[in-house]
Amino acid sequence: METLFSDQFNDIFYNKENGIHYHITKPATAQMTEAEFRQMVLNWKQLMLSCEPQWILIDNRDFQFPISPDLQNWVAQNVSAQVLALDSIIKSCFVLPEEFISQLSVSQLSDEAKNVSQKDSVRYFSSQEAAEVWLKSKD
Repeated sequence: METLFSDQFNDIFYNKENGIHYHITKPATAQMTEAEFRQMVLNWKQLMLSCEPQWILIDNRDFQFPISPDLQNWVAQNVSAQVLALDSIIKSCFVLPEEFISQLSVSQLSDEAKNVSQKDSVRYFSSQEAAEVWLKSKD
């Protein structure tokens, strides 16, 4: 697995062998600013566009940044729409955070993303292992 990016807020990996692009957020997201959040997701988008993976796994179990409705719309329009429009993407999934408020905002964010995408292949899981099994399944 190749590390594409790593900082205090997130790790981004790409596994060429299984085609999965991993975005793993960290507890330090509790201290991030809105500008840092925007930069994080723009960076993720650029790495996604450069890899063109088949599967996306976003592990937000440690995600702590509350995403406002306006910011959700911004991400859906400026990040998610371009990523989910990639022809290479077959499925994507979220491993949900434990913190309820963050979980709610991440779920709303992915709902916004689905609203701007023609693809209906996003699912939610509580473990990375279950998410990987689903990504590689024929469903």
